[in-house]
Amino acid sequence: MSLAEASAHLLLSGAIIAAGGWVWETIYCSLASRHLERRGMLYGPTCPIYGVSAIVVWLALGWVEDTLLLFLLGCILSTVLEYTSGAMLERRFNRRWWDYSMFPGNFRGLVCPQASSVFGLFAVIDVKILQPSILGTLSTADQRLCMAAAALCLALYAADLLFTIARLDETTPRECIAEHACQLRRLVLH
Repeated sequence: MSLAEASAHLLLSGAIIAAGGWVWETIYCSLASRHLERRGMLYGPTCPIYGVSAIVVWLALGWVEDTLLLFLLGCILSTVLEYTSGAMLERRFNRRWWDYSMFPGNFRGLVCPQASSVFGLFAVIDVKILQPSILGTLSTADQRLCMAAAALCLALYAADLLFTIARLDETTPRECIAEHACQLRRLVLH
């Protein structure tokens, strides 16, 4: 399998798990609040933190065979990922997409032991069940189809992210592209 094919498989796996995370959060939060909740920061039915975390956990911890060790390392890694992304989103957009301040032991409302335990369990499910199943299925599929699906998925995520940033910054997508292109040019030239 080529690096491009393996990357496409990981991207598709992450997209599938991100969509599953969106379904999970939408159902859980809607039941808890007793009304339909819109979850995630993007327009589409996806919570990318689940997909990105699943890929990072698989790449970093896929070798761990002991379930208890995998759970503990998954708790730690997922907590670091959740805190980092929450802090970055809060800093960039001056708002929060989740708040654990009502849970004992929380840190700045961005992480808490209860959520870390759930994500540790998710790490076990990810490494022992989800990734082997999803990646195994993708490895038997037509690779041209996988590559095309991954390219489409990447394009949809990029467009969704662009429109989301424009909405949050109260600009148009064209202004958003121009601003980020200027920032990228400054980074490259300096």
